[in-house]
Amino acid sequence: MSEQPARVAPVAGPERAVPWPTPPIPGTSMLTFWGNGDQTSEVFTLPGDASVRMTIEKGPFALRVLNPDGIDAAQIAPVPDGGMALGAIPQGGTYTLEVKAPGRWGITVVFFAPK
Repeated sequence: MSEQPARVAPVAGPERAVPWPTPPIPGTSMLTFWGNGDQTSEVFTLPGDASVRMTIEKGPFALRVLNPDGIDAAQIAPVPDGGMALGAIPQGGTYTLEVKAPGRWGITVVFFAPK
């Protein structure tokens, strides 16, 4: 019986986020997942919609945002080469990220937390 690989845990805060050319928007929260190759994130919950910032060592890179039932929750365009990319999660909910990639990557989910 093969073991399931460990799921990628998020780290919180802008100081651990994917480097981005613009500063964080005041009032936003960030969850960042760092990984290498094909991996799945731990489950996380968003209170509303979110932007997705990605940095990718090399492509092709594909990201799926999955509901708890395994159905796609958002359409994120694949990235053929390395670099930076943007995506969005259109509504709040409970999700996991499924990454298919040949190298290192980082994904920061940026959202407004309820006050």
